[in-house]
Amino acid sequence: MSLNRLFGLISLLLMLLFLTLAGIIVDGEWKVYQRSTESIPAIRKLHLALQVEEKLIAERGVSNFLLQQDFSEDRAMHGKLAPVRAASDRSLRNLRQALQERPGPWLAPVMADLLLTEQRLAATRTDMDALAARPKEQRDPEAAAAAIAMIPSTLDTFAPVVAALSSIAIQVDQQFHDGVDSAQLATNLRNVAGQMVSTLTAPVVAQRPLTAQERYTFAKLSGQADQLYGVIEMQLRAYSHKPEFKTALQSIREGPLGDGLDLLTKLFVIGRSSGGYDLTPDQMIASYVPKMAAISRLRDLIVMDMIREAEQRNLKARYFLLATVGLATLALGVFFLLLRVIRRRVLRPILEATDLFVSLANERLITSIPAPRYDDEIGDMMRAIHVLKAHSQERICLGKEREEMIAQLQAASDTDFLTGLLNRRAFFAQGEQQFGIAQRYRRQLALILMDVDHFKAVNDQHGHLAGDQVLCKVAELSRRCRRKVDLLARYGGEEFLLLLPEIDLEQGRAVAEKLRVEIGACDFQLDDGVSLKISASFGVVAFEHDDTLESLIVRADQALYKAKDGGRNRVMALPREPGQDVGGRGQDGEGWARADEPAKLSAVSIEK
Repeated sequence: MSLNRLFGLISLLLMLLFLTLAGIIVDGEWKVYQRSTESIPAIRKLHLALQVEEKLIAERGVSNFLLQQDFSEDRAMHGKLAPVRAASDRSLRNLRQALQERPGPWLAPVMADLLLTEQRLAATRTDMDALAARPKEQRDPEAAAAAIAMIPSTLDTFAPVVAALSSIAIQVDQQFHDGVDSAQLATNLRNVAGQMVSTLTAPVVAQRPLTAQERYTFAKLSGQADQLYGVIEMQLRAYSHKPEFKTALQSIREGPLGDGLDLLTKLFVIGRSSGGYDLTPDQMIASYVPKMAAISRLRDLIVMDMIREAEQRNLKARYFLLATVGLATLALGVFFLLLRVIRRRVLRPILEATDLFVSLANERLITSIPAPRYDDEIGDMMRAIHVLKAHSQERICLGKEREEMIAQLQAASDTDFLTGLLNRRAFFAQGEQQFGIAQRYRRQLALILMDVDHFKAVNDQHGHLAGDQVLCKVAELSRRCRRKVDLLARYGGEEFLLLLPEIDLEQGRAVAEKLRVEIGACDFQLDDGVSLKISASFGVVAFEHDDTLESLIVRADQALYKAKDGGRNRVMALPREPGQDVGGRGQDGEGWARADEPAKLSAVSIEK
């Protein structure tokens, strides 16, 4: 894996890790913010439901009291009922509007129970108004008891609304579990306190002793009030550092559960014996009911504290969320900036340096080296690469000079110093390859051995310098007649060898004939102005299962001997007879063949 890709992968992993951590933090704070945002309306809906329950209990108490009275005018009764009924209707309307603001599938049952409560409340009021319109002596006691029982039935219908909204508030935020329970307990305490007054209302109106059932009910409610207050006080210990809660609890202890309970207990004692109460029902209600407001204040205080806590957590979560998102964005920007700086200041120069080192290793010295931008370690490395490139260029120049010198020496060792042709050693080195190819793949190969006629006479008459000029001219003419793939060499003295790949015997003879004509037609101009006519003799053979290149040359030498023996200035092509062995020249320099197997000529001798 390349360094650039590795850096990109590591950068991507780091960015994903950072985004994951930031996402976890943001997600946690977003949940806190969402819970607090949803908990505020949930608590407010519960508060409205508790207020509805309070108003319905108050309406029940007033209705119970009025049914015990005998009003001469219907207007007077409605003057007392109208305010409490208006308060109940207003609380129900406020709750309905709150539920309709953000409707949801979980609120559908709540709305259904709320509508059923309103319907039952309307029916209860109708029956109660019809009963209250009659004179007291004409009222059916059973009908009056049924009408009075309808309001608790309405409260029972509304109880699922309170339970559902309490459950929703707790589900939204579990931290408000104790607060919701305390608010409900406070509502229950006020309900118990109202029932205690309702229990004593009928005896006080009738100025009669308490029945056994009324005595049992009052004693039971009194015990429930003390028990509820104890539970509330225990649950609110966490708020003992807040003076408003301490004051509210003290007001309940001194009010409805203090002086108010003492008043009701006094009436209870009287009702157990004579029933001669020393106060009217209006005086009893005026003395006790206002004290019950302390319980409502405690409930409202608990609800407001939950809302305030939810708002504070909402605000804190919002600020923390904004701060987290801002810091994450800033950190992400710094991260990208850091990656850019690292890529620009470190990674890119390293990659460029790597490419430069590879170029220098591959001797691609045309690659330009950028100038260092900064005076740091990377800049030092670039300057070092400049020096390395200069040294590499010097080394390569020296290497090229050495290679040229070696090539010159190699060429000098392979070249005849006089004619510029291949010398005998080079001919054998290169000719063995061509011969091996022909021998392995059964390819055609022809060999021409040429000898300048009467060359010794030229040296004797005109000097060795003239002989050298003749040999150079013959070499030049031979170059013109050969192909690029042919091997032309000076074999020794005035003899020349021409190896022709992919050429058969007849084609080789034609090449030799052409060269013979070229030499015979040429005027050899010497430096002293003398013009000479020169001829040459040629022996031509072709590869025919020869064992070695030397044996092929021997057969060419035999053909040359035949050409010279036949009068010179001619081409002699000599095929190899089956079973024919090869011989050589005698000591006199002329060609010879074995005495027992005279050479047979198969080619036509050509006279000049």
